[in-house]
Amino acid sequence: MCRHAVGGISDPGTAGCHVGVVVRSKSIALLAALGLAVSLAAPASAATVAGAAPATGTVATTSAEPATALSARRPGKPNKRWKVPVGPKFNNPMVPKDRFVIERHVLRAIRNTPKGEKITISAYSLDRQVFADELIRAKRRGVKVQVLLNDHLVPNAQVRIQRVLGNKVKKSSFLRRCVSGCRADENEYNNLHSKFYLFSRTGRNRNVVMLGSYNMTLNAVRWQWNDLWTTVGKKTLYNEFQTLFRDMKPDWDKRRATYNFCENGRDCPNGDMQKYHTIVFPKYTTPTDDAVLDILNNISCAYTDAAGVQRRTQLALSMHTMRGRRGDYIADKLRELYAAGCNLRVNYGLMGFHTKQRIGAPTARGRVPLRSTGFNLKDDVPTGDPEIDNMPENIERYTHHKYFVLRGMYKGVDSRMVWTGSTNWSSLGTPQDEILFAMHGRGVVGDYMKNFNLMWRKPYSRDAYTTTYSEWKMVNGRRVGTDPVVTVEPDGLRGAGPTWEND
Repeated sequence: MCRHAVGGISDPGTAGCHVGVVVRSKSIALLAALGLAVSLAAPASAATVAGAAPATGTVATTSAEPATALSARRPGKPNKRWKVPVGPKFNNPMVPKDRFVIERHVLRAIRNTPKGEKITISAYSLDRQVFADELIRAKRRGVKVQVLLNDHLVPNAQVRIQRVLGNKVKKSSFLRRCVSGCRADENEYNNLHSKFYLFSRTGRNRNVVMLGSYNMTLNAVRWQWNDLWTTVGKKTLYNEFQTLFRDMKPDWDKRRATYNFCENGRDCPNGDMQKYHTIVFPKYTTPTDDAVLDILNNISCAYTDAAGVQRRTQLALSMHTMRGRRGDYIADKLRELYAAGCNLRVNYGLMGFHTKQRIGAPTARGRVPLRSTGFNLKDDVPTGDPEIDNMPENIERYTHHKYFVLRGMYKGVDSRMVWTGSTNWSSLGTPQDEILFAMHGRGVVGDYMKNFNLMWRKPYSRDAYTTTYSEWKMVNGRRVGTDPVVTVEPDGLRGAGPTWEND
């Protein structure tokens, strides 16, 4: 059975449906899922909670960013000669000129979609007026625009879009908010969290697929590190994402099946050893049935390459959040891989203290190299901007990535692989609408490693261990031991401040 209640604008034409504004507080659900002890606060400038949706006559801006930073180019006719850049794009929230890299990429794709084509969007959130402007323009020039979002917020940008597109999923254009996810069990915890952007044609390219960690929000450009990978011309892959989107449209209240697809469709005999491989959630996971553990269990840390050279597998994890029981057992496996000889580095936004204690426990090789992009700029990198420097003690910059890079032995093959998508390595990371996307290639691994290495440096990340110098130790009147003492301590930051996004 599907749900018919929608947020923001009523649907008087749907018989037998509850009509009006959905009021659903997810504070308790998100606190329970993340284990946070403080209440959530959404950016006041970006959104209004669903229970207090703005009147349809109200239009508010969501950002005071310079207009030049928002615009890929001035509105005009679609450019049929524009070639979509393929591969990954990354933003850097701490460098103003690099904040909008992904946003500009998506805006150009929308602006260059011609009449008669289709734009398909699945995302957790959208609050940018610039996207409202461009999606409305696209609809008015004859583009079919279909948008599915989560129901936790109803910003003015969404209200504007829905006023033009409507909310009836049987129409050629619509904006609809799924309740508790589109394909997940209806409860207080689940969300629509999959993030993908599809274009039947934009510029000179057809069958365009974009996916990664990026939402269409101010948070995504100003506060978060995000990725968005793009490919073109892969019709079967594009069609599979369209099939997934169609299955999301009814907004099911009972969990739909987990399944896989690849560049060949559903016929994927080699699993994630295919060129491209997607796992579609929801799925309830356990330590004996977890897609991430399946990946980690197939990694060999020491191997001999084709030239006969002894190698260590290199691993790089950039993860928005790891916590809860699932975070704990994944942390145990990561530490085990490091102890076995894998050259593993982990960079995170927010990690549960128990999870951090487990991954940070000493091994015979030492501790897993651990850094965090989650920190309070007032203490670590004063900016001179009172809006930032006078904020309360909570996370103001953080990775929102969910990517894992491998260069080495996987399933007995010397491989170059990246896993990305929407799923966090935490307890909430699989029971809801999510995708986990795997791809192969030296080039894409090089791109992701370059991004990871950038974040690994100061001032973009900090040492996640607490390093202090011990007191002088005295034995029989003599000083002994002056080495640093490394301890695994709480980060001392709250994850529920005005810039933190619980996805």
